Amino acid sequence: MTVVVADPQSERRVRARAQATAILDAPRVPRRYTRPQDAELDAPRRRRRHGPRPRVAAPRAIRVRHPRRVIAAAVLLTEVTVLVLALVLPAFQVRSVTVDGTRLLDARSVVRAAAVPHQSIFMVDADTVRARLVGLPWVASVSVVTELPDGVRISVVERAPLIRVRRGIADLLIAGNGATMKAPASTVRQWSAVPALIDDRPGSAKPVPGSLVQLLATVAQRFPAVFGGSVAAFEWGSDGVFAIWSSAGWRAVLGHLGTADAIAALPAQLAALAALRGELDLQHPAFGYVDLDNVATPSIGGIPGLPPEVLSVGSAAHARITSSAVAPPVATPTPQPSPSPLATPPPTSH
Repeated sequence: MTVVVADPQSERRVRARAQATAILDAPRVPRRYTRPQDAELDAPRRRRRHGPRPRVAAPRAIRVRHPRRVIAAAVLLTEVTVLVLALVLPAFQVRSVTVDGTRLLDARSVVRAAAVPHQSIFMVDADTVRARLVGLPWVASVSVVTELPDGVRISVVERAPLIRVRRGIADLLIAGNGATMKAPASTVRQWSAVPALIDDRPGSAKPVPGSLVQLLATVAQRFPAVFGGSVAAFEWGSDGVFAIWSSAGWRAVLGHLGTADAIAALPAQLAALAALRGELDLQHPAFGYVDLDNVATPSIGGIPGLPPEVLSVGSAAHARITSSAVAPPVATPTPQPSPSPLATPPPTSH
């Protein structure tokens, strides 16, 4: 038999385990607490860590409204009030309509055509008023603005007349778009610089073709640079013959312009006249007319000078002409060959 001798440390461990086992296996006696009847119980001072915590009611937050909403509501109410007052107050009702830029058109007729309603100035539709005025034949452009407290201003840009047609003692202005208007008697001098067409064709007033109006305006503009003088007047005679009077006292006879082909041939006739500058003194002429009815054989003759009917149109272009340049009325010349026939010149721009 083998005897094991344990060391002191192991022996202590064995004893501790045996004692612990005896404590765990021993029956448990419930703990009883008794207190005297007169003794009062005190709350424990130690706080439980795992027990339920009492709910403390949070203080009710005081709700403060943001001032921006109040300010926005006040501003909106103010704007609505001002708008209502602006629409209904008599001080903002349209009372005056002013028209600027009219020389040919009557300001009162422009106001009637504008038809600005008598309502609040803030309700005036400027685009609608502008559309009514642009539809007028002599109105090129227009602007409409409102002026506080009760005014509307209309600024008109009129179309410039290209030709002034003299029939008898009355002048008829013709614009580039074909619009016609009798020249106001109070503004005759104002339109004296517009190229004049003396229309003596018999019968009722015949219209001037639009293509001829554009062509005559171009001729009057370029005439000084090409021929060294200005156009005193265009003349459409009672016999249907068309002529251009120069401020130097001579005229270019172009023949009948009753057809579109005759009007289309007018630039070639003027080119033939420009080719004669090397042989004729167009600024100090010794002749009264140049007949270009046949550009191949132009004829030259007559006495220089402007007849009274040409001077009566009052063009500023020939205001410098003296009375010595005035000649008696000259009948339409019969085509005659010039002393030295001229070859047909090539067409040139003028």
